Amino acid sequence: MSSQKNSRRTGQWHRAIATAAVALVALAPSLASAAEPDTVSFGVLRAPTGALAVVANEKGWFEKAGVKVKTISFAEGGGPAIIQAMGGGEPDIALLNLATAVLALSKSSFDVQIIAVPDDPVLALPLLAKAGINSVKDLKGKMVSTPPNGGQYYLLAQILAANGMDFKDIDYKPLPVGQAQAAFVAGRLDAVISSANGTVLIPKAAPGTKVIATGRDLGGAKGEAVVNPDVLVATRSVIEKHPEAVKAFVKAYQGTAVSALQNPATRKETIEAIQQYMKSAGAGTQELEAAIKSTDAIQFYSFDEAKKLVGSANFRKAVEDQGDYWFKAGVLKTKPDLSKAVNSSFMD
Repeated sequence: MSSQKNSRRTGQWHRAIATAAVALVALAPSLASAAEPDTVSFGVLRAPTGALAVVANEKGWFEKAGVKVKTISFAEGGGPAIIQAMGGGEPDIALLNLATAVLALSKSSFDVQIIAVPDDPVLALPLLAKAGINSVKDLKGKMVSTPPNGGQYYLLAQILAANGMDFKDIDYKPLPVGQAQAAFVAGRLDAVISSANGTVLIPKAAPGTKVIATGRDLGGAKGEAVVNPDVLVATRSVIEKHPEAVKAFVKAYQGTAVSALQNPATRKETIEAIQQYMKSAGAGTQELEAAIKSTDAIQFYSFDEAKKLVGSANFRKAVEDQGDYWFKAGVLKTKPDLSKAVNSSFMD
């Protein structure tokens, strides 16, 4: 009788172990998935700033920080194409010029927040003029181009205003940046604000080209420097659903990736990787020294610098000032409410 009881107990024990084993096997996939980092998508423009995120992804810096990143190339269409795509839900994160972001924030379909300030491209985007034009005032009646209603347009507007001029004083030609650069080199334009790569390549293709103004030196005129940095924006959807993933993205880009650019030991290697991506997207320079020059013209902010900037009253004022400008210029029909446009919590 005792042996039968022991046998039953042994059978029950074995069944319990088997049941537990089955439960653990069933639970194993969910335990593995719980450890998997979230995935966010990033929209990549053909610029060194966006290319840096591609490099960070290839080197595993995002995943090490705790997020997987799916990059989506926007080789054609630029900022407007990203804005349209983000309105549809993807990409989750993008890097845009502040002017482009502020314009888009006025649209109800563009439900995003500014989460970081990675860089200032002001010196990478000078106003270039052909030989014989020596000042901004020499542009009166001349053909000048930028893409319409974006960062370069805003920059040109501020340069003109500092010199007592506006768009009525020039023969303004709104063109996509690639077309504008080609037209300038071909002699069909008198002045242009180009891309960062164009700023390096155009003087080689069009000897005699000169810089007549930048966002800091407004053509020798007195005026405040133009505050128009690039910004990282994220959809409210990803901010609400995956805040830790967004924070990890900012940490890896603003911290690890920018540090690799600023560290003399890794700077050249990082710029070379940026150059390789840019070439694959049809926008890179063939010479490494030219790639270094165009990248160095962009002021990248370290994590601490960016944290201080994105939380500052000066930056929030710059956002509001942009909204005021586009409203007064008639581009926006109503004055946008930008009071909640900036979310600095991801850099805490």
